[in-house]
Amino acid sequence: MDNNPSILSHVSIGTNDFERAIAFYDAVLPTLGCKRFMEHPGAIAYGKQYPEFWVGTPFDGQPPTVGNGTHIGLYCSYKRSSPRLL
Repeated sequence: MDNNPSILSHVSIGTNDFERAIAFYDAVLPTLGCKRFMEHPGAIAYGKQYPEFWVGTPFDGQPPTVGNGTHIGLYCSYKRSSPRLL
């Protein structure tokens, strides 16, 4: 992904009603050119070319609240960045 101009890898949001949220995003995101990319129990990923927008239940099993269920992933080149991150 060295040619990707974005620093964002993906964004995850939590939901209290997984089935309802998925029905909503299944209907809305195709209008933006997105499709389902990945499915895991309690999580679905959408995107145009790769899974960049995730909807799911929080990993800790608690209800999603402000920040619980939210996750933002940033891109970095492992080869270039890893020595500086360790």
